[in-house]
Amino acid sequence: MLFQQIILQLVDRFNEERTISASFHMLKGKRSGQTIQDVRNYGMTQYFSLFPNLSKQLYDQTIHEMIELEWLKVNDLSIPHVTKMGHQKLDNIPTLQLNGWLYRGNERIFFSRLSLVTQTLSHIHSNDFSFIPFQKDEKIQLWVRNFLQAHPYKSREFIQMYYAELRKVFQAQKLEEVHRLILSHRFSGFEVSGLTWKQLSHTLKIEQMDLQVLFQECLHILLDEISMNPSCILLNKITEGVITTCALTESAKKTAEFYQNGHSFDQIMTIRQLKSSTIEDHFVEMAMSGHLKAVQQFFPHKDIGVLSQQMKNQQTKKLKTLKTIYPMYSYFQLRLLLALGGD
Repeated sequence: MLFQQIILQLVDRFNEERTISASFHMLKGKRSGQTIQDVRNYGMTQYFSLFPNLSKQLYDQTIHEMIELEWLKVNDLSIPHVTKMGHQKLDNIPTLQLNGWLYRGNERIFFSRLSLVTQTLSHIHSNDFSFIPFQKDEKIQLWVRNFLQAHPYKSREFIQMYYAELRKVFQAQKLEEVHRLILSHRFSGFEVSGLTWKQLSHTLKIEQMDLQVLFQECLHILLDEISMNPSCILLNKITEGVITTCALTESAKKTAEFYQNGHSFDQIMTIRQLKSSTIEDHFVEMAMSGHLKAVQQFFPHKDIGVLSQQMKNQQTKKLKTLKTIYPMYSYFQLRLLLALGGD
């Protein structure tokens, strides 16, 4: 139910201006210019990249079920609409403490590190130095090995310090009992194996996709809590590289560097050997994140503030509609104005 409610909310916010695939791209965290701009224009920072591994098959199956339940209608142009029954389900959606735009799927890396550190220390505490790691990812294993070797990880003091930090953040007021249950059941340790999502779903009587929504929420709360607690020295190290410090995608960062070094749009396109549409995507990203200081260059003799407000007053984010209203501007210019005026 919770997973379906999130999709309903995404569809509702898109206001019949995007196809049914737009919600899928948002949940997957697609790095396209359109999806990234939609994050800001439609206020979807919560849900961006919430499910990086979401399969199209599962998404389509969920959409089909919601249509069968008459919560959703999709027309011949693949434009979805939330029905009256759908809005009733939407009214009951809980307030979720998510920030997909900030973490972008990296919270899973954090948990992989955290769970392996916990498992390792649990075995060391019990004098068992030979065990099969629950986390199979070699990059995670190498990171944890390096992390532990940089500390006196076999000492009782270190282990006590680690668990003290863990207990501290687990007591965060924003965490609910269901969060703690999910986390504790996903951990492995000495003579304890973490449950699979299927096993956990059976144990807690919660649908697997809803469990994963709650799991993501729990990780975001933990990461927020850790970042606000500098005294959690070890846990802060485990969050290394997880929190996004720059809103730009990697490719847009490179374009921004050239731009900040004085290169023009055309020069950047030549240097990077990319299509103009790709560089346009980067400039729109830069405008959204405040990295594009000289927007005026694209609107000679125009008042940017006035244009941006006029665009906002149209109460639509659909470029095709805006182009009919403002035929004198290119799609690129319209996208820049949306980026500057988005909520």
